[in-house]
Amino acid sequence: MHEEIHELLSAYVDGELDSNQRQEVERHMSDCGKCREEVAHLLELKALLSSTYEELEMKNGNMEQTVMARIRSETTPETLLSRGGMAAAIAGAIVLAAFLWLASSIITKGIHVGVTLTSISFSLIRSAFTVAGALPNLLEVFLVLALVVLVASGWSVRRLLDTKSTG
Repeated sequence: MHEEIHELLSAYVDGELDSNQRQEVERHMSDCGKCREEVAHLLELKALLSSTYEELEMKNGNMEQTVMARIRSETTPETLLSRGGMAAAIAGAIVLAAFLWLASSIITKGIHVGVTLTSISFSLIRSAFTVAGALPNLLEVFLVLALVVLVASGWSVRRLLDTKSTG
């Protein structure tokens, strides 16, 4: 409950709550010193901001008109496509088109090589599946061979460790 009311304190100070919410906040503040302190702090802050704004208004005349006049007086930056930007874009497009025209035979050959390599890759994959299907026990054969190699390696290492080196 405290957190819900705490979220409403700023709106309470600004007078943005409806009557039910306002009464709920006031009821809570009668029991909660922490929220009363927060409201007092927010009221001080609001008064400080208001007085600062009024001081600025007095110094600068009408602050809103001053700010709006400054905004209107600033020039907008030039866009990329103004003046030389458009010429540079056209020149870049011409260079790109010339490069693509000159490199079209190389690009075509590269595409052809890529298609050929892809076709070969698919053929190899298809062949691998065909071989795997023809040898249903291929995994078991590899496991047995791996076990034989592992045992032979262990025996060989054991034999090497048991021999005495003469030096």
